[in-house]
Amino acid sequence: MKSASIESGNPEKCPSISTLVGIQYLLLDHDNETMTGSRTSYSMSVIRVPVVGSANVTISAAEGSTLPPILNAIAGFYYGNYDGLSKPPSFRLEIDGHVWANVTTSMSEEPIYYELLYKYNGRYATVCLVRTAGGEVPFISSLEGTLTYFNSYQFMDNKTALYLHSRINYGANESVRTYRQSIGINEERFNRVWESRETSKYPSISRDQVLYGYLDYDNMAPWLVMAYAIQAHKITDSIQLSVDFSPRTSVQADFILYFADPICHDSDLLNVTRIVEVYIDNIQMRILDVPKCYYSGGRTSYSMSMIRVPVVGSANVTISSAEGSTMPPILNAMEVFSRVDISKGGGHFLSFSALLGSETGKSSGSLHGGTAGNGDEFGFR
Repeated sequence: MKSASIESGNPEKCPSISTLVGIQYLLLDHDNETMTGSRTSYSMSVIRVPVVGSANVTISAAEGSTLPPILNAIAGFYYGNYDGLSKPPSFRLEIDGHVWANVTTSMSEEPIYYELLYKYNGRYATVCLVRTAGGEVPFISSLEGTLTYFNSYQFMDNKTALYLHSRINYGANESVRTYRQSIGINEERFNRVWESRETSKYPSISRDQVLYGYLDYDNMAPWLVMAYAIQAHKITDSIQLSVDFSPRTSVQADFILYFADPICHDSDLLNVTRIVEVYIDNIQMRILDVPKCYYSGGRTSYSMSMIRVPVVGSANVTISSAEGSTMPPILNAMEVFSRVDISKGGGHFLSFSALLGSETGKSSGSLHGGTAGNGDEFGFR
């Protein structure tokens, strides 16, 4: 593992990082220790500043990797009327010339985020802001990139990226924090944010004692996610959830569901069995055993299922008890993505760069701040 570092840049290509007035950066090594910069949580209201010059941020990762890395990229936008015009702009967000999202900012006090899982084959990924309306200047408040591990999201192919619609931790009353926040630096390895959601329709269940860290299974879900779930009231009841994909009308969707019994049982309670059936729009997709948690050791595994279906407008997810189950159905978490075709595309970009290392590793980097200048495109590479 090479150490993470900031590359000041060849003067002929790129001036020093010091010319990036007001832009903050954060790099973490494979143990999530700060290598460069600060672990301070930056306020969106102060980090959005004009860009002067450009810079490279290089994250070196493990040597000898055989699989293309998957990048978890998160772009953040907070208008805050920084230009005094009270006219929040709209523009297009691209990665390597492929449309990532159509960004619509607002006067809201809350920032908006666009997240993409992207398997790239080069040494870096290039993010670009494209002006789509005259007089509206693109800007960006934060850009973060984290490389995932070999056993995560490996169902992805080289022709598609995954655009995040939602990532929900059901039954939890607070969101799992990321690197920059206080509950610990080893909980969420890929800088994902899990939105907590309790519902009045389904009771929440949780472990007596919440463990910290993450589970070394597919997608490496945090313990804090798997320690909570929602449960139907009775074994004959179902959990029913609606997923709205608007403003998109027709998508190829990936649903990733996570199951683990958060309630530990005595090992002799062999009749405590959860088996669930998963339906999307009333079509049965999966039958899954839900792993048990025992008091002995208090550890468990989890079942993860990825379901890929075409969706028009919205989809209804139903989770029911299957034959042989002695307990009501549960659900711990669900990620929902739409698939983005990246089989074609590519374009040209301007100079502002966040250069990400080519190997799959355990490092992350982020850059904050910036508004587009006089050109129509504003590139990060």
